[in-house]
Amino acid sequence: MAVVINGSGTVTGLAVGGLPDGIVDSGTLATNSVDSAELIDGAVDNSHIDAMAASKLTGALPAIDGSNLTGMSGGITEADQWRLTTQATLGNDVLYSLNANWERVDTYGFGKLGTGMSESSGAFTFPSTGVWLIQYVQRGHCFNVSTRYWQARINTTTNNSTYSTAALTYASGYNSGSGTQFSASTNFLFDVTDVSTHKVNFSAISISGGFVHGNSDSNSTHITFIKLGDT
Repeated sequence: MAVVINGSGTVTGLAVGGLPDGIVDSGTLATNSVDSAELIDGAVDNSHIDAMAASKLTGALPAIDGSNLTGMSGGITEADQWRLTTQATLGNDVLYSLNANWERVDTYGFGKLGTGMSESSGAFTFPSTGVWLIQYVQRGHCFNVSTRYWQARINTTTNNSTYSTAALTYASGYNSGSGTQFSASTNFLFDVTDVSTHKVNFSAISISGGFVHGNSDSNSTHITFIKLGDT
C-alpha cells in the first residue's frame, strides 16, 4: 500500500512497524497519550521504578522477604529469667552480695528467647551487645519488727572489675509477728557495648539482719533480662 499524505494532515498507508527505529521519541508523544492498555506485561521492571507512594501499598500484598527491608528492627531477640534458689542470710547493716545459688527459671512452662544469660559467682554475662532492660525483684525478711530498713541493688561494671550501684530501692514491708517481710523491685537500662567487660550483679542490705528469700520452684527473688535493641 502506498503511503499517502492527506490534505487533512493525516498519513495513511503505513504498516505496523513501518517507521524506522528512533523516529518516535518522548517529545513526539502527546502528554497522557500512553495508558496501561498500551503497556505489555513486564514493560515496567525494577530499573524503571524510582519510587512508590505509600498509598499504593494496599490490598493483598505478596510475601515480603525481611532481608530486603531497611530501617526496621527485628524485634526482641533475647529474653531470660533467673532466680535465687536458697535464702541468703544477712548481717546487721552489712551489704551482702548475692553471689551464689542462682538458676535459670525452669518450671511451669518457662520459655526464653535467644541464647540467654550466663552466671558465675553472682556475676551475669550478656550473650550479645545492645541495650538491655534489667528488672530485679527481691523478697526478704528482717528480724527486727520495728526497724524497717531494707535495700535492693543492681550493680554494673564496664571494666569487668569495679562494680557501681546502678539502681537501688528501699523496700516496703509488713510486720509478720517474728519480723518484717519485705519486697523490693528496681530496674536499669544497661548499654552493653562489650560482653567481656560489661556485667551485672545484685546485692541486699538490712539494718537489723535477716535473709533474702529464695525458691527453686517459683520466682521469689528473681531477675528478668530483656534485650531491647542493638547499641
